[in-house]
Amino acid sequence: MRKFLKQLHKWLSIPVGIMITIICLTGAILVFQDEILELSNPSHYFVDNIKDAPIPMDELIPMVNAQLDSNTVANVQVSHDPKRTYRMTLSEGFRISAFVDQYTGKVTGIYEFRESPFFTIMSLHRWLMDGSRTWGKYTVGISTLLFVVILVSGFIIWMPRRMKRSRFKIQLRKGKKRMLYDLHNVLGAYACLVLLICALTGMVWSFDWYRNTVFKIFGVETKQEQGHGGGRQGKGKPKKEELNILAWQGVLNALKSSNPDYEYIRIQDGSATVHLKSSITSRATDKYDFDKVNGEITRTTLFKDQEGTTRVWAWVYSLHVGDYWGIWSKIFTCFFSLVGASLPITGYYIFFNKRAEKARVKARKGNRIVN
Repeated sequence: MRKFLKQLHKWLSIPVGIMITIICLTGAILVFQDEILELSNPSHYFVDNIKDAPIPMDELIPMVNAQLDSNTVANVQVSHDPKRTYRMTLSEGFRISAFVDQYTGKVTGIYEFRESPFFTIMSLHRWLMDGSRTWGKYTVGISTLLFVVILVSGFIIWMPRRMKRSRFKIQLRKGKKRMLYDLHNVLGAYACLVLLICALTGMVWSFDWYRNTVFKIFGVETKQEQGHGGGRQGKGKPKKEELNILAWQGVLNALKSSNPDYEYIRIQDGSATVHLKSSITSRATDKYDFDKVNGEITRTTLFKDQEGTTRVWAWVYSLHVGDYWGIWSKIFTCFFSLVGASLPITGYYIFFNKRAEKARVKARKGNRIVN
């Protein structure tokens, strides 16, 4: 059995190794996308001076709209941290946000996802920058599917028949060959579980049949793709509607009062979502519908009571990007994704080194026969 798995592991790894490195490396970068953006653009995310109270929404939003070029505010995200700016999604364009100092009304920055380096990294990660999102998407999906088989077979091959301490350690003082061998086998075994989670959740975005199967396992059905994709260029612009923002500040105050442990509150025309600090996933939000005129909350839908598709997508996304246990799960996911990117490199070294050794042995035997 082990002999068969070794052959399977080797001959599946050779053709898709480069793809695995690309997918894992780009995935590792995307794990800390938000943190990198904050470090590189602190003025977008944090205000200079905290004042007694922010400008009310019905005054703030018109001030922001006046500073925008042919665009308007569609929704507002308010953080629990008074040092953080308000993040306002704009109505025109895909994932375009304005960062606003809520104490002065000044727009401190504009972020356009399609124009950022992270869109390039994401498109490479998901569909190899294939504009049609066909062959690239399926190439990534097939490589990920094979990666699952490679990980499982590799772990079984590595499993020691006897629990020797040396099997769990990377030998750094026994030469380059042994060190690279351990980096492939030992680190691969340690990273196996996290990489399997990322691969199994990642395929949800690649194959309709796989996504439907996963959702059926949890007793729900999905009708269309969701998640952290880039959107499709060909879709028409949504119909622009006039917002009634007079009640937004009252809704915000009411939700703050009823959810003192909120992480952020996002308000849009007629509805709001609240993400709590205690939520285990980054996408677990409670939804509130309100009367646009007087701001009265008309319906509350907690995350646990929402549609099955919403809850499954929240878990799939959070598990895939490592956002389910705070900073620690992100660190694990990023580190083991980097390990995943290194596995084909060390694997290629082991493969070609063995071939070279066999060639040298064959050559020595040939010389002995001649002599």
